[in-house]
Amino acid sequence: MNEVISVEARFEPDGTIYPLTFLWQERRYRVTSLSRQWEHDGEHRFLVMTAEEQIFVLAYFPEKRIWRLNRRPEDFRGPRKVV
Repeated sequence: MNEVISVEARFEPDGTIYPLTFLWQERRYRVTSLSRQWEHDGEHRFLVMTAEEQIFVLAYFPEKRIWRLNRRPEDFRGPRKVV
């Protein structure tokens, strides 16, 4: 999953980035918790939880100034067993 999304974020003078809200599939999600952030292949990734207690990974590409949805809640579920 690497869908381009719209994100409202706060950029601090020290370079810290805080995603606040994002728009995905015509729905706005409010970020209530930023669990961790890291860099991978030139992008900044953020593990966030929304007000609906859903977990997402957002990715910011500073060179292009674009955000992408890297992982959605379904991606965190383990394999399902068929009985």
